[in-house]
Amino acid sequence: MTRSDVFSRVLQLVCNVFDSYSAVLFLPAPGGDGCRLAASFSLGDGVRQGMALAPGQGLAGWIVREKKPLLVSNFDQKRGVLGYYSGNAESEIRAFLGVPLEGVAGALCLDSKKVHSFGDKDQKILAEFARLVSALFLERDSLAEGHAEARLCQCLRQLPGLHRRHPKWNAYLDELLEIVSRAVGFKHCFLAVRDDAACVFTVEGVSQVLFSPAHPSPGSFPLGGGMIGWVFKNDAPVLAQDADTSALRLFGAQASSPVFKTVICQPVHFSKRTRAVLVMASQEQAVIGEIHKDFAAAVADQLALFLENLHLKARLARRKA
Repeated sequence: MTRSDVFSRVLQLVCNVFDSYSAVLFLPAPGGDGCRLAASFSLGDGVRQGMALAPGQGLAGWIVREKKPLLVSNFDQKRGVLGYYSGNAESEIRAFLGVPLEGVAGALCLDSKKVHSFGDKDQKILAEFARLVSALFLERDSLAEGHAEARLCQCLRQLPGLHRRHPKWNAYLDELLEIVSRAVGFKHCFLAVRDDAACVFTVEGVSQVLFSPAHPSPGSFPLGGGMIGWVFKNDAPVLAQDADTSALRLFGAQASSPVFKTVICQPVHFSKRTRAVLVMASQEQAVIGEIHKDFAAAVADQLALFLENLHLKARLARRKA
């Protein structure tokens, strides 16, 4: 059972206990930028699934920002908004109760179509449910973080000896990208390689198909295009996670590749400049942090060592010739 499923079951129980119309749970958004509606249970279908919530936005946002409970026995839309309903569903709500989570930036909220549906005793009981949700979130988050760290460390242990098993570049790159893709849990993992003579970059070692048959790859991309082009230009990594997927375009607005929700672009630097960009991308929203930044840098260092050795071998071969 996924975390979302667990929270949905808890909210179903909450709705039954309080005889409410809807119960919604706001949890920290990936990256820590505000909150998002992580789970809900409602007798209707008007809840805005996955909506983003800024601190102070609506009654739930006030609870998150102030870290205080809020009880509105006779809800009036002229003096406040819920914000988590689409259409006119909110106009039927007559009572609201919400409490902050403990140790987590979030809120657990109830509403009802009947006035005076909730009281002080209900607030205390809902606070106990909020503590349960907080504990579940922190425990599952800690376990997930531990598993992710173990996968990344295991990957890094495999990389130093990889060149002995695969001395040829293509085989080496394919194996490395496959290992890295499994470690981070991203389907798409590849290397963007610059071609200064043509002012473009090309894609090598794609771990999953990036382009559909209806929109095949153009083969090369402008060196300054998209997020990859930005990394080439600035010699700096990018770690991005965004619910607004229009922002995360790897190849620029004109390319017909998928639009991603989570992206890691790490420059591969040798011979005094960024020669390639290691890209890890997912169409799913995922949490990335400092450990992923360090991991990407370590993998890029391994790639740089291999490429530097190839460069030196090529120079020696030319001198012998």
